[in-house]
This record gives sequence, C-alpha cells and structure tokens, in this order.
Amino acid sequence: MEGSSNANEHNHAIAGGKRKHEALEVDEEESEIAENEVLWRANFEKLIFALKKKFCAERKKAKLKLGIRPIWEAFFEANVTDNDHKSVTSSINGILERLGQKEGGTSMTLDHVTKVLNDLECISTTKNPEDFKFDLNKFVATCRNDEIESLVKKKHGQEAYTIFRLLLKQGCAVETDEITDRTILDKQIVHETLYKLWKDEYIYSERIHSATGTGNTQFFVWRVKNTFREQFIDNLYHAALNLRQMVNNMAELLLEGSKDETKLRIRKNILILALTRHDESLMLFHDF
Repeated sequence: MEGSSNANEHNHAIAGGKRKHEALEVDEEESEIAENEVLWRANFEKLIFALKKKFCAERKKAKLKLGIRPIWEAFFEANVTDNDHKSVTSSINGILERLGQKEGGTSMTLDHVTKVLNDLECISTTKNPEDFKFDLNKFVATCRNDEIESLVKKKHGQEAYTIFRLLLKQGCAVETDEITDRTILDKQIVHETLYKLWKDEYIYSERIHSATGTGNTQFFVWRVKNTFREQFIDNLYHAALNLRQMVNNMAELLLEGSKDETKLRIRKNILILALTRHDESLMLFHDF
C-alpha cells in the first residue's frame, strides 16, 4: 500500500511538473507574440479634423456664388498636410493645379484667384507668401453664433434676433437707449424684447446709478450671458433625446402592424432627418 501511494505521488509530481513546464512555454509564447504584435487604434483627432474640415467647406460653400465655389473647393483639395488641426493651409500652386481641373478654372487669372481667396478669409502666411491659410476655429465660432442667433429668431422673432446679435457682437454691456438707437426699433418693442431674452436667460441686466445735476438717475445696461452656449447645448441634448424616443415609438408601432403604416414611415423618416441635423449641431458645439 505504501509503495503504491509513493508511486501515485511520484506520478502526480511528474504530471504537475509537466503542466508547469507547458504553462511556462505558453507564457513565453504569449510574451513573444505580445512583443511582436502590432497594436492599432483609431486616430480620433484626425477623424475629427477631417469632419471639421468637411463641415466648414460645405457650410461656407452653400453661401458662395457659383463662380467662386471652384476656387473654394480647389483650396481645400490642395491641402495635403494636417499637422495643424486649427486651420487649413494650401499653396497657390496647388490651388491653381486643382482649379485647372475644374470647369472654367483655366480661364481664371492669378490676380482674380488671389483676390477671391482674400475675400474668403484665406490669408497668405507671413512665413511663406505663396501659402494661404483659413482659420477653421474662427469659422466654427461664427457658425456656433449663427446657430444660436437662428434659434433666437425662430423663438422670439426678428427684433430679438437683431438685439441679441448686437449684444453678441459688442461683447460688453450696452445701455437700453443705445440699443434702441442702434437697432432703430421702437422703444416699447426693445423693452419687451429685452425682457423676453432676459427671461429665457440669454442675457442679463445691471442697474447703474448715475449722478447728474441735482438728482440721481438710474438706467439699465444689458449683455449676453457667458453661459448661453452651454444652455444651448443642453437644449440640443434634450431635443435629440426627445427625437430619439419618438423614432423608437414609431418603430414599435410599425412592428405592431399599425393601419397607418405609410404615414408612420413618413413621420419616422422626417424625425430621423431632424435627428441627423441635431447630431451635426451637437458635433459643431461639442467636438469641433
């Protein structure tokens, strides 16, 4: 019995040693694979830059005259470096080369192309006068303001848009009477509109006391709130969530086999399109 027990222990020891040796071999093999393995990751920064570049190109292109669009397109097509994620730089030779491949491009003179580039805010660099640079971040900031101004206009009308745009451009406190004078709006309308914008927390006011003559007078000054962009983004998120829930509800109704299937599909497609536009706005404010 004792001999049999010793034999079993000896066999277990051999088996254990073999398993340990095999485990070590596996570890060494995995270690060698890990050392030689090529790891891949998504270049998120480059992707965002490419999306920002495309967004700026398309957004500005939509507002350009047909004769100017080929120059704008050629400028972006000639950009071959992406080291600077804040701007796009292209050489004049590259621009002319791409422009020559477009309809009517060969008939455009160098002076005409240069003038158009300057009008498009593609400025020649001090380091190399033959290179033209377009500031993406500056244009993105303009687009953000345009989005918010558009919302103000839809919600409160042309007068609110005019006043909000004035305050945004001024970037400082503006007196009520000065707003009236500069917008050429009726004083009563200005007061009512300022109250609406203040109530929606787009602007805030300060009461200023001024000693003139023998008595004290007071007046109000107005300025855009520093948090208006954050407030706008919050509204975008809430709207996107509501749209997503509505799309999901439509999808559930379609699965249940509703009688108005055609109408539901049309509504669903409209909601998806609206959600896509919201995604573009969110990317403009959050990622760019």
